[in-house]
Amino acid sequence: MPQFHYQALKDNGERVTGLIEGADRSLVMSRLSGQGLHPIDVREQGPADAASPGLRLTRVGDDEITVFTRQLAWLIEAGMPLNRALGLLGRDSFSKRFTAVLAALEADIRKGKSFHDALAAAGVFPPFYVSMVEVGEATGTLAPALARIASTREREQKTRARVVSALTYPLLLVVLSLGAVTFIMVSVVPGIKDMIMSSGAPVPESAGLVISLSDWLIANGQLLAVSLCLAALALAGLWQRSSLPRLVRDLAFALPLAGKVLMKAEVVQFCRILAALNAGGMTLQASLRLMSSVPFNRRITDAAKAMESALRRGEDFVAPLESSGIFPPLLARMLKVGSETGNLTPGITRASEVLEDELDRLVERSLALLGPLIILLLSVVVGFIIVSLMSAVISINDLAL
Repeated sequence: MPQFHYQALKDNGERVTGLIEGADRSLVMSRLSGQGLHPIDVREQGPADAASPGLRLTRVGDDEITVFTRQLAWLIEAGMPLNRALGLLGRDSFSKRFTAVLAALEADIRKGKSFHDALAAAGVFPPFYVSMVEVGEATGTLAPALARIASTREREQKTRARVVSALTYPLLLVVLSLGAVTFIMVSVVPGIKDMIMSSGAPVPESAGLVISLSDWLIANGQLLAVSLCLAALALAGLWQRSSLPRLVRDLAFALPLAGKVLMKAEVVQFCRILAALNAGGMTLQASLRLMSSVPFNRRITDAAKAMESALRRGEDFVAPLESSGIFPPLLARMLKVGSETGNLTPGITRASEVLEDELDRLVERSLALLGPLIILLLSVVVGFIIVSLMSAVISINDLAL
């Protein structure tokens, strides 16, 4: 009997994976549901998978997936069969890794696999992508489903690009500020230090602190540079093999101003994906269950899990969203009205557009504040160094008098 690799969610939101035997995929999903699990990915494990688990888990760029999705939607809408469309796109100018993924998809389709099963087996497409394709296949609306996925991903990438662009300037200012202070401490302070020390005058505490820091930097500069390079290499190596990206994300959300921008961007992404899932024909409960597996901020994930649990128990599902403190009241009102009228998609889509406009304004305000704040901080540090050294120079003149 064939074995299936599954990923599922428990009622408490915990994610579990494993192997299970079954005659086909639908029976396996029924067995998992009977065990109190909510499957989000079930795929047959073939001989190649068993011999080398994760062999087909290849990392590809988000932009490539988006371009592929948009082009595939166009080809299918034009009437081209799925396997021919995949073969045609496989000859496009994608990277070698993604071309190999497309070849594997085409081979799976020719073997009789469904498209969503082939996508799940590829291991590079997110769960919400696979689920929307599954719904599109079941309802005969694959091309519109792919178009919605592409639009969602395009808007998400534009939002991410705006946030990254907005945060790049302050980060560059921080790096330049550290470079300027380091240059002053290593190149300017030693010359003034020799003059102060040779005079025999008492050194003020602030000047002594500046001189001590300068001496430490000069004595340990090479060791510090090597340590920073080794730390950067270690972080790069751990980035793909540990929970370090999530830890960095959590730390970034705790930053003033920048953390608020990042959280708003996550909320916009949550609303956009939720709207796309509902537009694709998924129920709100199924959408929220799937959303809890998307790597959002923990507070957003916890809110999605609480909303899904409330829906399952027949309670007010908007209450967890309102009590989370991160979602705007507009979204709660749109969800409540949409659930009452049975028309959620337009409300969530409109809320996403409003929140995206708010994010643009927040990015502009934050950028207008961060730049001057960093420059002010640099001015304070440089001013402290200059005043400290000048106080020592003045003490020399006083001693001469």
